[in-house]
Amino acid sequence: MELRKGIKLIRGSPNTLIAGRYVVDPGQPAERAAEIVAEVGNTPVVLLTHFHADHLTATPEGAEVYAPWGEELLVSSVKARLFFTHDVYVVNAVYKGRDLEVAGLVKPGDRVGPFEVVPLPGHTFGHVGFYAEGVLYAGDALFGERVLEKYSVPYLMDVDAFLESLERIKSLEPETLVMGHGPVATSRRRIAEMIEANRAAVERAVELVVDALPGDLTAVAVRVIKAVAAEHGWENVLLTMTTVRAVLSKLSREGRVYIDENSLWRIN
Repeated sequence: MELRKGIKLIRGSPNTLIAGRYVVDPGQPAERAAEIVAEVGNTPVVLLTHFHADHLTATPEGAEVYAPWGEELLVSSVKARLFFTHDVYVVNAVYKGRDLEVAGLVKPGDRVGPFEVVPLPGHTFGHVGFYAEGVLYAGDALFGERVLEKYSVPYLMDVDAFLESLERIKSLEPETLVMGHGPVATSRRRIAEMIEANRAAVERAVELVVDALPGDLTAVAVRVIKAVAAEHGWENVLLTMTTVRAVLSKLSREGRVYIDENSLWRIN
């Protein structure tokens, strides 16, 4: 699918953006690598918005890989990636990817090929977007409505940074917005709707965590999952715990919660 002259999209979850030999978030499954090579040749330059395995699994062999500044270890090492994501190295995790050799780093303000690197932290601490010719590839800085409905609690590591990134997307006024997981938005009205849907989902997540207190981290995550009737597998519990940590970190900074001597989070 061609979004602009010279800028193509491979649809999927996540979506993959291609401009010349530059590939933003190869995605998954691993077999997609062949499709990417067919489009750009044997020596693609891969630009990653963040370190999550579902965005890098299809990186072709021999690609020149650029990681966001601060996330290079998590891109290069499966063990580090899983430990940081789940707080434990779980060998049977669904999303693992593989070790990747990192050729270099990208940071906000850089220009790489046709792209300007845009800071969009929140989903991860170093998350970036790539902007060219009115097209913004925002990765997981926001999610499509179906994803929000399915998972209810968006995965994020910093609540305030995520909300600020939504405002940054709005201020950029892209003509076309590509999310990692969701439809392509091609009007300002549609982009504004997606931003507001994500803002509402984050605000709801904060409310759900507050309502689940007091409790330890695991108990709060399980209560949140039950409240939204989400899948109650071990992996979803661990992933939800990341969002719960982010919310508790925000509330702690604001003086709204504290942790007692028994590691129970309580409302002030």
